Amino acid sequence: MRITKIEPQKRRPGRKNVYADDLFIAGVSDETLMRLAIRTGDVISPDTLKALQHTEEVIHAKSVALRFLSTRPRTESEIRDKLREKEFSEAEIAHTIEELRKSNLLNDREFARMYIRDALALKSLGRIVLRRKLLLLGVDKAVTDEALDEAFTDVDLQSIVREAADQFLKKARQSRRRDDPRKLRARLTAFLLRRGYPWDVAGPIVKSLTGADEPDE
Repeated sequence: MRITKIEPQKRRPGRKNVYADDLFIAGVSDETLMRLAIRTGDVISPDTLKALQHTEEVIHAKSVALRFLSTRPRTESEIRDKLREKEFSEAEIAHTIEELRKSNLLNDREFARMYIRDALALKSLGRIVLRRKLLLLGVDKAVTDEALDEAFTDVDLQSIVREAADQFLKKARQSRRRDDPRKLRARLTAFLLRRGYPWDVAGPIVKSLTGADEPDE
């Protein structure tokens, strides 16, 4: 078969209809035509047609991934799950992820660093919670632990935990709810542990702020 005509699609800019022997064979993007260097007059074999279809699917997969990335940074796992949801093949998904890596649009190590930095600035979350959240997002354990070690190297955890506890107690005392000291201590302890602060740091701070002899573990 020989390509006899390549014409723009009327309703979809950036896409073309390809005809071989005056018969329509495919609608493809400009990028696909450019990658495969297909022109009018070229002979198109079954292998070329298969390559055209594969390239078109890869470009479509990348387009889906880029739209997904436009709302917020994503992990490789999130992109992979999204593309599987759209029923792309594993080969197309792998190709897409590799292209996004090369253009640095997908980088789990940088994602972990940014996620930890933002969480510490906005919510003052502790290491335990941050680790769990990153693992749930599909970041590799080694990458997660490396990013956490780096982030917490210069962090004054005592000050962060004390500040969080002070804010909690301030709100508790301003509310109409009046817990007895033991219940207030239990609520404060649960709050700090939910934030992911280790007990060996949170426990003594609870004790010092509530006047408890032994905070409930």
